[in-house]
Amino acid sequence: MSSVISEPSASILANPALCVLLEQWSDLLDPAQYYLAVETNAAGDCLSVLAQGPAATTPAHQVLNSNGLWQALPAESHALIKALLTPATDQTTQQCIQIACDQLGVQWLECRVHYFLHGQNEPRCLLLVRDVSQTHQAALLYQQEKQRVRDYDRFKFSMLELILKEQDTEHILAWIVGEIEALHPETFCAIVLTQDLGQRVQTVIAPSLPSPLLQTLQQLKLEAGNGSLATAIATRQRVMVENVMIHPYWQYHRTAAQASGVQGGWAEPILNAAGEVLGAFALYSRQVQLPTAAEQSLIGQAARLVSIVVDRHLSQQSMQTLAYLEPVSGLPNRKKMYEVLHALRHQSAAEQHGGLIYIDLDHFKWVNEAHGHNAGNTLLQQVAQRLQKAAQPHFIACMGGDEFLILLSGLSTQKDKAVQQVWALQRKLHKTLQRPFNVAGLKLPVTASMGLCSFSGTDMDETDYVKAADIALHKAKQSGRNHACLYEPGMQTEIATQARLEAELREAIVQQQLRVYYQVQVDHTGRPFGAEVLLRWQHPTQGLISPLQFIAVAESSGLIVEIGMWVLDQACAQIAVWQRAQKTRELSLSVNISARQFRQANFTAMVKACLQRHQINPNALRLELTESLLLENVDDAVRIMTELSQSGIQFSLDDFGTGYSSLQYLKKLPLYQLKIDRSFVNDIVTDSHDRTIVRTIIAMAQSMYLGVIAEGVETPEQLELLLNNGCRRYQGYLFGKPMPIDAFNDWLQQALV
Repeated sequence: MSSVISEPSASILANPALCVLLEQWSDLLDPAQYYLAVETNAAGDCLSVLAQGPAATTPAHQVLNSNGLWQALPAESHALIKALLTPATDQTTQQCIQIACDQLGVQWLECRVHYFLHGQNEPRCLLLVRDVSQTHQAALLYQQEKQRVRDYDRFKFSMLELILKEQDTEHILAWIVGEIEALHPETFCAIVLTQDLGQRVQTVIAPSLPSPLLQTLQQLKLEAGNGSLATAIATRQRVMVENVMIHPYWQYHRTAAQASGVQGGWAEPILNAAGEVLGAFALYSRQVQLPTAAEQSLIGQAARLVSIVVDRHLSQQSMQTLAYLEPVSGLPNRKKMYEVLHALRHQSAAEQHGGLIYIDLDHFKWVNEAHGHNAGNTLLQQVAQRLQKAAQPHFIACMGGDEFLILLSGLSTQKDKAVQQVWALQRKLHKTLQRPFNVAGLKLPVTASMGLCSFSGTDMDETDYVKAADIALHKAKQSGRNHACLYEPGMQTEIATQARLEAELREAIVQQQLRVYYQVQVDHTGRPFGAEVLLRWQHPTQGLISPLQFIAVAESSGLIVEIGMWVLDQACAQIAVWQRAQKTRELSLSVNISARQFRQANFTAMVKACLQRHQINPNALRLELTESLLLENVDDAVRIMTELSQSGIQFSLDDFGTGYSSLQYLKKLPLYQLKIDRSFVNDIVTDSHDRTIVRTIIAMAQSMYLGVIAEGVETPEQLELLLNNGCRRYQGYLFGKPMPIDAFNDWLQQALV
């Protein structure tokens, strides 16, 4: 005890338990803070002073006076302590409360009372009072920090979701500024966007910034040493100025800062993926101070997220001018074709005929595989030029990839003659493709399958025209490549074809014609960590059939449930084999789960039974689900996924980014990773919009502590861009094609050396 003013009373000394309590309490005391220990009767009269700290203002002898105890205690505590001196019940032996002694809650007293009997059962109290303001302050700071973390997490989630949904860039940036100022009320926030790679100020977004400093930013010369923000842009580095009134960077802006009530200025450059300057993010403090570590983290992360918003804005600007152009061929795109076709249908006279020629290059994928995507793109550009020249004056569009559609207008009013005119143009197109194309020093021969149709102004709507030409195109492909076919109503045989395919698929299950193939998944070092299980159909006459040709039939017929469980069983069996070997025991397998399979009432039971049957580590099994599947019933999806997750199974969200991609449902799901769809990876090197989407997905995954893997990685350039943006897991032809298990295991043994 720091200062014993008088000897403890005999009544205290006679009670060993009270002596122990008094000693324990004394160990908690801070000698510099207020404390007081007294013995009182039930009326609150002080009978003896046991301890009194140096911060006390009332001498011990005065405390012993009739009102001396209450003079020694803050007035705000009197009523509560007097109530405390009376036990709540006969069985109450002690009570303790903490009292705020001022309106601001700066000073807090802990008041502890122990009840005991003296002599002839006279009620007495041991009153122990000590200052606990520092403990309260620490707890308050801790709660404030917890709230700040929660607010910041909410801010990040809301910002990422706004980036995905909102198209108005300026609105997004203004929202970010407002949210950050709400998180840090003692600061002003500003986002400055630049032109010409950081040479000139283009836009200043700072709704709350006082006018003197706002005008300064709008007219700012972006040179090093000309304020925090300009220096950050010029040097591409973070700038932290504690006191703008004495720092040399602010020598020309101190008047504006003083008029705006600004004392500190911190700035972070906003850079795109290539490291080019897009602008800067700035915080201006009303106090002379440097940012805390948390504030520095906020500044850096906010600048990176703002760069995603600005990057997307720039890509959208260019996309608006290219909205109707297919980027590789330079021709009008599918959207433009439908608009022209719609206008033609409504402008043409009822007896006027038109025509369509749908063109698909034969085996174009082989060109990409043999010579690379650059050669493939060059070939498409040359094909587009020839077709456009041959088709004049008719309208031509690229429908995507290696598909082209030509719209013939102004044909004969007689149907037979109109059909002859369509055939005449087809022959011209066929001839123009006969000459080889010169690509990268190679002479590449090209053939094409073509579907033709003619129509009058009142036959069908524009989508039916294109569908008719597409049906004719598929008929031409069935006849062998380099053929053309004219649409006839009798070609509407898709239902019959589907019935035949379903019957063959049922037979394939019975005859065990289905096969599982494995495509490797690797990390950023190139080391395999797992594979995806892919389904193939070994048809007795047609050979190996891709699932693209039969999965839709399997889904609609319900066969997908049986097929899906067979694939899952094959995967678990293979995991069991791998887990018995040292080299492969850590490998995982990803299995696609169909919507119909997932919705089965006994789905979780069947999956658990499969795990039990093969006795595998469930962490090695990864189930891939699509966004559309989950959105059908989010609550059911969460329930099923949670139950299986508790068994150790991991979930991957497949084709992420092609659907709704909302954080509102994403946060509910027990996911392990997001899978970036190949449609974004394909053109990530050449399409800034796809790059922005990929960066957003990666940032979202990282903010939610989810893994991320990219599929369809086929070139080193794609790999480098993904790695630089934080994606460290990949799948695609760059690392390995899908293989049967024997070939895959042989390849795996080499890769794992």
